[in-house]
Amino acid sequence: MILRWATSADTEELATFNARLHSDTAEPDEWVYHWTKELMGSDHPTTNPADFTVVVDQSAGGRIVSSMNLISQTWSYEGIKFGLGRPEAVATEPNYRRKRLVRQQFEVIHALSAARGELMQAITGIPWYYRQFGYEMALDLSGGRRLYWPNLSKLEPGQTERFSLRPATLQDLTDLQRFYALACAYGPVARVRDETQWRYELQCEFFKSLSYHRFYLIEEIGDGAVGYIEAIPDRLDGPLVVRELAVRPDYSLRMVAEFLTRALRKLADEINQGRPPEKAVPYLGFSLGAAHPVYTALGQQLEKLLPSYAWFIRVADLAAFLRRIGPALEKRVENSPVAGHSGTLRINLYRQHLSLTFEGGKLTEVGSYEPTRLADGDALFPDLTFLHLLMGHRSLAELRYMFADCTARGERNTLLLETLFPPRPSSIAPLN
Repeated sequence: MILRWATSADTEELATFNARLHSDTAEPDEWVYHWTKELMGSDHPTTNPADFTVVVDQSAGGRIVSSMNLISQTWSYEGIKFGLGRPEAVATEPNYRRKRLVRQQFEVIHALSAARGELMQAITGIPWYYRQFGYEMALDLSGGRRLYWPNLSKLEPGQTERFSLRPATLQDLTDLQRFYALACAYGPVARVRDETQWRYELQCEFFKSLSYHRFYLIEEIGDGAVGYIEAIPDRLDGPLVVRELAVRPDYSLRMVAEFLTRALRKLADEINQGRPPEKAVPYLGFSLGAAHPVYTALGQQLEKLLPSYAWFIRVADLAAFLRRIGPALEKRVENSPVAGHSGTLRINLYRQHLSLTFEGGKLTEVGSYEPTRLADGDALFPDLTFLHLLMGHRSLAELRYMFADCTARGERNTLLLETLFPPRPSSIAPLN
């Protein structure tokens, strides 16, 4: 067997391979088929054939028996940009499993990601599996609320709509970028969209593409745009799902959100004209993560909670990542009861020992220290539990409750850690 980079000549075979192995039924998954072809296409903004690894069996005619890829992106932490690599489409033929093929490909993909200067890797995937390769499920993925049609708010008699909803076009790019920045501010972690990515997503017309998006601008009638949403039907027989939403802070979110529910009901009616009655759009979904201001704005109109899953996160060099986000940590200190803090916080990860030194509230050094005993340090985090704190996925109190050997010593260190790493969920707008 040979491990090599893919080429454009592998496109059809690899797309068929992934569609078959990633399907939950006997039928190949069309979505995965088209996804693979898009990622290997010449016009994809982040990925090309050489970002795929393939293992081929020479004794079986050189056919592909295992593969994965790297989708390189830019993400941000409290507005601070960093490179991120997304290993995805991990698959191996059943007869070739348990031969360390995936592990060897991860070594190559991680090396490629590091060579590109990417400080983090993130995967969406099946439970547990990627923990074997240094990942922890430490960032919210999906989750949201449902609104059933009988719960729609109604206009008062004689009242007319103040807003309108229309599809966005390339000419609206400036407004979309402005509103997307508002959406990113709802959580600490976000994907950075450059103009190339915006154009790719706005121009994708193929419904079975994972890049298929439908952006809409919310406009005040007779005036300009006040917000945006991204909403699509969930495949061919599911609900209408809002995956991005932001409204200008000088407008009532409740007022705009109630208008949106009525406007999206009309959009659902249009979709239903192309569906049989038994497959009519059953409800409106808000897939905006574990927390979003619109959930509060719509209140009891939203009946069902959809729990979040999680991204698998890997940070090979925690010290380098903490240095990158240092300005964000300093800002959190500045706006807290520990403003102007000076001192060194020693974080014991048992196999690694980090020290964060502050002078007058400024992070002057991220280094390491030599422990004098196993539990030496101001805070202790077993395995990869610190990633939950870092990504805002869990609070210090939650981690202490879940893990008996996870703790912070003393009220001062506890307050400093809670200030540096407050729990705050994120909702990442995906690209493929």
